[in-house]
Amino acid sequence: MAEAPIFVVGIARSGTTLLSAMLSAHPRLDCGPESRFFARFRHLGARERERLLDPMLWPRPAVDFIASLRNQGHPITDLFGLSLPEIGTYLLGREPSVAAMLESLTVLHARRAGAARWIEKTPRHLLMTDTLRALWPDAAIVRIVRDPRDVALSLARVPFAKESVVGNLVRIDEDDRASRERVESDPRAMTLRYEDLVTEPERELRRLCAFIDEEYDPAMLDRRATAGSVAAEHEWWKESVAGPLSTASVGRWQREMSADARRFAALHLAAYLRAHGYEGADDARREVALVPVGAAVGPHNEGLLLELARRRMVVARPSPAGPRSLRAAQAEDRLLFLGTRGQLDPARGASTTRRVLTTGATLAGLLLRRLQGRPLPWLRRATLRPKRAADPAERLLALGLRLLSRQVSLPDVPALLDDGPPERR
Repeated sequence: MAEAPIFVVGIARSGTTLLSAMLSAHPRLDCGPESRFFARFRHLGARERERLLDPMLWPRPAVDFIASLRNQGHPITDLFGLSLPEIGTYLLGREPSVAAMLESLTVLHARRAGAARWIEKTPRHLLMTDTLRALWPDAAIVRIVRDPRDVALSLARVPFAKESVVGNLVRIDEDDRASRERVESDPRAMTLRYEDLVTEPERELRRLCAFIDEEYDPAMLDRRATAGSVAAEHEWWKESVAGPLSTASVGRWQREMSADARRFAALHLAAYLRAHGYEGADDARREVALVPVGAAVGPHNEGLLLELARRRMVVARPSPAGPRSLRAAQAEDRLLFLGTRGQLDPARGASTTRRVLTTGATLAGLLLRRLQGRPLPWLRRATLRPKRAADPAERLLALGLRLLSRQVSLPDVPALLDDGPPERR
């Protein structure tokens, strides 16, 4: 098991399972179900991580961590067909390391399959490719992308994502922005398009095999034997992986997506669409900074995002969080506060010094605009769940907005931010 591993990553519902099943059908390769390993590991504190790798305790804490991994409530060890004693025995033979912990799943699964190389596929690991690269310097990272409009529609039908198509489009864009530079600057990473894979599977698999230094094998076109290995039994939304290869879902957004959502996607994901050769990207006439939530979709601001898109306006990303960026947004009349006390602080989570500076600059800007006769608009409606309603900065900002801003309702907002007419539907 010394050969370089392969990591398959991508936004959920982009074809990661299909691609993994194809790779796993190669006689030298093996992929198990999603480990969710780093999606959980990233949330551990420094002290917890140290304990996992403490030589005096190894491997008991590591085994306990592996035992805690779940996929939709199902233990990951069960999905891999492994027992905790097996994992403990394997780890006893390894030096304490994070790599050894993950490999207690992937290596043992590959050994059982008689494969020379292991593959790990967890879509959310797209956001942690820097960690993968640090732990496995020679690993191949394979990203698969898909038209984000088709992805958003597909996500709306599964239990782990939003029912809101617009909310899914926002999440797709956030994940792509957070991962794009790392993947595209990595010489040991490559990108495939789902549409190309299902249209010209042999061509794309040959290209992929050349990248991972393996001979192409025609068996990769038949996934019947490996679909059950990469997709857990409870994951009903992956059933099609075992069936005939189909292009039926390609371009589904053209038939099923509303005109409003299409317009929003064209503006909000223009960079993604252009980068990967998808049609329909459009340039916004103006950016609007929504403070502090940015493009986050809560129960009340999806309508606002769509209304802005009708006027070819797009939400500024990232949302202004420092005094300088807030001043710039205010000066250009493109700043809108959303939400109620507990969700107003743009610098939430920053140092005390930065929060004080940001709050002071925000209040100063509110006062200046009020004196100039053009008070800042505040859409005083709950957009996301309040987190720190009693926080001093939140209370001060709420008071300042109440006294110095112009409180508006959703229908008022577009006209305040831009005097252009909305596009025809």
